[in-house]
Amino acid sequence: MGRSGGGRSGGGGFGGGFSGGGRSFGGFSGGGGRGRSGGRSGGFGGFGRGPRPMGPPPRTYHTGGSFWPFMAGYGLGRGSRGGGGGPGGSEPQGGGCSLGGCMGIIVMLIVLSMLFSLLSGAMSCSAASLSAPASTVEREALPDDAVTDEAGYYTDADGAWIYDSATLERGLRDFREETGVSPYVYILPNGSSTSVSELGQMADQLYNELFDDEAHFLLVFCDDNHGSFNCGYAVGARAKTVMDDEAIGILADYLDRYYQEAATEEEVFADAFSATGERIMHVTTSPLVYIAVCAAVVAVAVLVFVGVKRYRASKEREAERMQQVLNTPLETFGDQDLEDLESKYRNDSGDDGNSAP
Repeated sequence: MGRSGGGRSGGGGFGGGFSGGGRSFGGFSGGGGRGRSGGRSGGFGGFGRGPRPMGPPPRTYHTGGSFWPFMAGYGLGRGSRGGGGGPGGSEPQGGGCSLGGCMGIIVMLIVLSMLFSLLSGAMSCSAASLSAPASTVEREALPDDAVTDEAGYYTDADGAWIYDSATLERGLRDFREETGVSPYVYILPNGSSTSVSELGQMADQLYNELFDDEAHFLLVFCDDNHGSFNCGYAVGARAKTVMDDEAIGILADYLDRYYQEAATEEEVFADAFSATGERIMHVTTSPLVYIAVCAAVVAVAVLVFVGVKRYRASKEREAERMQQVLNTPLETFGDQDLEDLESKYRNDSGDDGNSAP
């Protein structure tokens, strides 16, 4: 029959699991009455798939833009100060910026670009973190030889859920490649059971019938014909090192999401397992890390800017002092002052006074 149409409101839930010394099993539910009609024909509420709901357009984060308006007054378009070549010299009005000003602008542009990139990463990370629970555990994939029983990937006992097996198996293979755990989806006829506990026990029994190793994750899925679903699962003793309670909770969250959003029934499971495999094998980075990095970059940018500004101010004061000296009539200097000034210019020019005429 495929996915059932919506009929009631509410959310899904993860019921945890039961475990002994080896294998564990449990169950969860989802959909919350917000599922779409299933099957390959018909309309909403019957046995057909309705149109994919149109959500709001995806949020975009713009990292581009111009920083030039913020540079006004910090060296852009200002000429360098210098002497006029002697008394009465004039200050040239250059069309460019001084070396210090140009360097300040370049540094600020680089730092601001890095800052905007980091902020964009933080926002993307935050958005991704909201889509599923965080993965907080370092997990190690099972070795390739852990799975000794190749039982396939699914059973469609309902008969009207899986038509494109390649799409389904693509997502399940992604999960196996990431985790080393071999997934298996067993789809019951719609409405067969609404008891999560019963489905968990069924999964435990089916595990013994289907597999001879302890590296599988078996999901028993049953749509309730009212826009929701219930699941039981069984986890092999070796697979438990990867598919712990947190990982199963993440799978339950993704399955609930794609049950409502995926374009086809095959994609419900393919996308849920593929996303889960990628999520659980990497510890989710907190957005606070990105925020701290951004704060550090801002601090460095401020220090660089202040340093460049002070350097430019020092050079301008030196240029002004030199201009003042050059504009002062020589008669105002005493003999000793002239000798000191002559000695200073000789030292600056590298002339020791002993060169041949």
